[in-house]
Amino acid sequence: MRYRFESRYSPHLKPQVGAEKGPACGFLLPNLYPKTTYREGMPKRGRTPMRHEAVDKTVTWRVRFRQGRSDTSRTFYRESDANTFCAILNANPGSLGVTDALTWLKNRDDEAEVPSFGEFFETYVEQLTGVTPRTRADYRKMKARYLAELDALPLSLVTRGHVAAIVNRLEAQGLSAKTVKNAIHMLSSCMSLAADEGHIAKNPCRRVRLPKPGLGVTEARFLEPEEFKRLLAEIPEHYRPLIMFLVGTGCRWSEATALQPKHVSHERGTVRIEQAWKRVPGQGWALGPPKSPKSRRTVNAAVIALAAVNPLPKTKWLFTTPQGSVVRHNNFFNRIWAPAVIRAGLVDEDGKPTRLHDLRHTHASWLISEGTPLEAVQDQLGHESILTTRKVYGHLQPAVGVEVGRMASLTLARALGVDAVEAGGTVRGLRAIEGPHEPHDPDRLAVDGEAHC
Repeated sequence: MRYRFESRYSPHLKPQVGAEKGPACGFLLPNLYPKTTYREGMPKRGRTPMRHEAVDKTVTWRVRFRQGRSDTSRTFYRESDANTFCAILNANPGSLGVTDALTWLKNRDDEAEVPSFGEFFETYVEQLTGVTPRTRADYRKMKARYLAELDALPLSLVTRGHVAAIVNRLEAQGLSAKTVKNAIHMLSSCMSLAADEGHIAKNPCRRVRLPKPGLGVTEARFLEPEEFKRLLAEIPEHYRPLIMFLVGTGCRWSEATALQPKHVSHERGTVRIEQAWKRVPGQGWALGPPKSPKSRRTVNAAVIALAAVNPLPKTKWLFTTPQGSVVRHNNFFNRIWAPAVIRAGLVDEDGKPTRLHDLRHTHASWLISEGTPLEAVQDQLGHESILTTRKVYGHLQPAVGVEVGRMASLTLARALGVDAVEAGGTVRGLRAIEGPHEPHDPDRLAVDGEAHC
């Protein structure tokens, strides 16, 4: 049985011999509550202000916390101040959080009022230019999901330690490196604006190392011609022209399903991409510009893909459901695509089916396998930067690597004053050069057999 020290007099209990030091009238009473282990600053579940109403109806907010070896509290007349004080305590458990909170409290009246991160984030989102309402909504969701602990903190108290703690927490939760990168880049952009407007001295996100992609990263899937033929056979006949068009042009789903007959030129063999479907928060789907300025392009389509489109009925949209409405991704994926992929046996080791977007990757891989330069692939796919094309598809150019190796061998041979002799595409031997215009002597081989360069 644990005991708690009761400083009030109780006539039913006698003083205990050897009791803990305390007031002269102290007694030991049974403690019916489990022992609480305090950490300096805050418990594990975080602090919240407690509301108190006096007899004269005055409302105050009290925050209790641990300082050193004793419990203490601070009283606030504004709930916002109490919430900010709690947020600072919760952001840095331990003595550091207490120090930061008391420092903020001391300087609160001396400094100009600094907005909290949550308040300034709304200003940041509203000041974004060249973005759609969907992007603003996505930013707000990302902040609420990954950066909620910063909401009540004043901007001046968001430190590099907070940013590093968020990175470590998101990584420990198993989120992908790309998700962590997107969240921190958004935070960095917001804090850069705060620095530009003079709210903070510098951006706390600078030089914070982000996690690198791990082993479980989902990579692009490239279908072999035989695999695509097997998949196409499982697709219902009504939707086969759409699938052939996607793999024959490399268009994004949102671009292909937004096409109208006027965008297709059968004479030139081209398709003009000018619009795409966008989800507008609270309004559903609406037509908008493509993903980026580079995405507004003319696509050179495969002849067979255009031939499959030609017999389609002339409706408002190039591709429709059997009822004549727009083809939506979720409905098509669940009812048509996923069952067909499973029947075709195109699932990965984890049982996940090949994605619709992989048809775009397949189109690019087939172009590269036929020797198409990456710059032409970039134009075809509408990538804003060649770096994106090189990052995703650069490894599909083995012929380029072989040519680089051959040129390196020739250059090294020239530097050493020998001549590289090619046979069957490989370097077979190096022969010494006796003079710039003299014939080679076959009896004077520097290296016989396969070269080791």
